[in-house]
Amino acid sequence: MSHWSKAATIGVVMSITNACAAEYFVDASNGRDSNSGLSPAEAWQSVRQVNSTALKPGDVVRFKAGEIWRESLQAKSGAPGQPITFTSYGEGPKPALYASVDLAAPDIWTDLGNNIWATKADSWDNYRPHATFAPGDWNIFCDGDARATLAASKHGEPPKVFTIDCIKPGKVATNIQLNYFGIPLAPDQNIRFRFRARASKPFSIKNIALMRSHTPWGDYGKVIARNTDIGTEWQEHEVLMTTTIPDNKADGRLSFFIGDAIPEGCSFEFVPLGAELFDLHGLDLKQDVGNIVLTPIGETNQIAAWKRWNTESLKKQGDFYHDLSDSRVYFYSEKEPTTLYSAMEAARRRNIVALGKNKHFIVDGFTIAYTGAHGANGAPEDCVIRNCDFRWIGGSLLYTRNGRPTRYGNGVEFWSSCKNIVVEHNTFEDVYDTAMTNQGPDAGRIVNVVWQNNKTVRCEQAYEIWLSHEEMTVESIIVRNSTFIDSGFGWSHEQRPDIRGCHLLSYGMKCKIVDLRYENNVMINAKDAILWFSNDRVAEFKINNNRYIQPGENPAEAKLFRWPGIDKGGITFAEYQRITGLDSDSTLSNK
Repeated sequence: MSHWSKAATIGVVMSITNACAAEYFVDASNGRDSNSGLSPAEAWQSVRQVNSTALKPGDVVRFKAGEIWRESLQAKSGAPGQPITFTSYGEGPKPALYASVDLAAPDIWTDLGNNIWATKADSWDNYRPHATFAPGDWNIFCDGDARATLAASKHGEPPKVFTIDCIKPGKVATNIQLNYFGIPLAPDQNIRFRFRARASKPFSIKNIALMRSHTPWGDYGKVIARNTDIGTEWQEHEVLMTTTIPDNKADGRLSFFIGDAIPEGCSFEFVPLGAELFDLHGLDLKQDVGNIVLTPIGETNQIAAWKRWNTESLKKQGDFYHDLSDSRVYFYSEKEPTTLYSAMEAARRRNIVALGKNKHFIVDGFTIAYTGAHGANGAPEDCVIRNCDFRWIGGSLLYTRNGRPTRYGNGVEFWSSCKNIVVEHNTFEDVYDTAMTNQGPDAGRIVNVVWQNNKTVRCEQAYEIWLSHEEMTVESIIVRNSTFIDSGFGWSHEQRPDIRGCHLLSYGMKCKIVDLRYENNVMINAKDAILWFSNDRVAEFKINNNRYIQPGENPAEAKLFRWPGIDKGGITFAEYQRITGLDSDSTLSNK
């Protein structure tokens, strides 16, 4: 049996289950997390309960059809022949996992005048002690040319006084870090951390992170308010944070990044005063809103709002700005927004299905929608993702470099090494970046990854690949029997700074390529190109038996294939065939 046929049968092999396995049920409307979860009548209510349960190989978790959860699902590892399966039960639409907040409620909006409306501000109360948050010693880390020392002393009774002496400041905030490692965290915790401080020279701490203690770095929470302007006299300060993790973590880290803030020769004294939990009242807009999907009243079609980067840029109907400093959305509307829209899904920066490095699982039959980040991502093995509908994915801020914001968001993303994966019978609609992708900067192996029988509509790209490490080997990836429609004709095309509306995209490819195939696909109507590579390794791919349909009077003359070393504007299908030898059995037509 070839490695392709092995991969294609993963779904069959993984259907074998253990007779002793448990079957759990989840019902958003009528379930309770205090139930056993072992029958529809005893269903759990939340995805959080699923994430916190120690599932065993062969277990099946069934989500009720027609229900909606605004939570993220964490995949779990099964065992060979005993996958953990996440699927549905009952009649009706597929169970839906959203990462959004619906803003279509009148009590949400405040009229600021001049057609600018703002969501209501957060408030908080009910403080109570949180003794396990950063009770011990802090550490200092210096990077680049920055130099600083840390000393701890007691002035009489505890708490300790930590003194940071800056010998040489850094060029960026991360060059000098005051860190606390190993903080236990739980989902949806609101934490106030208090400290007293003074400095020989005043400065402000603006870069504070609640994050993972180790690589791969990632956010575990968000700062929602802070009072961290450090003066020359002793003052009390506080940082208010909220966690953004889907399940419990034991490796939290609180970091004050002061490399570009603390002055040279400054002596900064820091006295931790402990932490408290509190209740937060608000709309949970802690992560960047990448898009607002609008449903006009009386209509079923949906349209995208237009993300702007400050309130001054709000000029026309549907413009919005999300200010992370106050967790409020500012929206331009000539009338109160809820008189115009029956739904306003604010897509937050949350991956909806976290695959991690888990093995032996199946995700089957969900609607996965309204996120500013990814639909599903990770570096899994021995898994199947099938029969899912990925809709309105991406658009949140990834980073800002040289004053230029970069947004992101893919349907299904596999990061660096992965193996024995089938992604099949899924639909992808209105994705900011690409529907499906293998990508990453790391060394490793990609083995037996099959993308088959999928459909993409109005995504900026259908499939993208980039693997930038020389010690990464692509042993086998295949994209086959799929239909790509209107790539580059979606909502993100006009909003993005890097326009590449194409079916097949490839960036940096320094990896070794053994077997990488695009076969038996139908690709209909690309905005800018059918194939667009930023590398010159097109001929190393195996591309054939595809049907290309490009509207227009004479698609044979259209320059739909682009990569370095050829005409900058691209080349025709016939020229591409002649130069590469690819797609010899493929066709191009206008219908």
